[in-house]
Amino acid sequence: MIRTLFTLLIIGLSTAPLFSQPLSNASKISFSVTRFDPGDAPIPKFIIKNGAKETELRLPLTYIAGPFTATLREDKHLDFFKPGIEEPVLSTVIPPEMRDNLLLVFFPREETFEILKIHIPRAKIEGGDHYVINATTSEVAIKFGSAAPVHILPSKAALLHDPKAAKALTLPVEIRRKEGEEWKPVIIENWGYDDRFRNFLFLYKTPRDRNMAFHAVRQRVK
Repeated sequence: MIRTLFTLLIIGLSTAPLFSQPLSNASKISFSVTRFDPGDAPIPKFIIKNGAKETELRLPLTYIAGPFTATLREDKHLDFFKPGIEEPVLSTVIPPEMRDNLLLVFFPREETFEILKIHIPRAKIEGGDHYVINATTSEVAIKFGSAAPVHILPSKAALLHDPKAAKALTLPVEIRRKEGEEWKPVIIENWGYDDRFRNFLFLYKTPRDRNMAFHAVRQRVK
């Protein structure tokens, strides 16, 4: 089931085609990385190349690492390598408009990874905001603070922003799941507010009890 959710999520949000071609001169990219993995496997490692320089890239589970700089092959492919292997083991296409302020989220899939690309300029995702990715098979509605409820389809994402949030230390949050034609509450709680950080949340069903839960990572912006 988790593997199916990963597949739906990537189809809905991004793709990660694989390539195995020689390197050529290309432009640069700046990006950060994190990982979503309910199985909590050991930290994966890759090598990225910035011209002749090689850098080890670790994929953290609980925080965002970076930014890193790498060379794009043929002005579009970001390649990931393993030690001693000259050809890339994983690659993804980076469009021109996403070559800075880019977050790459790695999802395990069988023996490799899928990559979700999120453009994260500060003007788009501010401190105190929550960017929610719905990795469940249900449509959800999230009411965040004083803002109107935001509906998120399966494998889609939405930004939670409350313009009045800076006046509060905590914000009420209510999450409802659509079951047939009914909306049923599944999470009602308070979230702390801190405008020094922006938050990336993965809503998923836990493998053991199938309850909805969040995997969260945060990034400091000031």
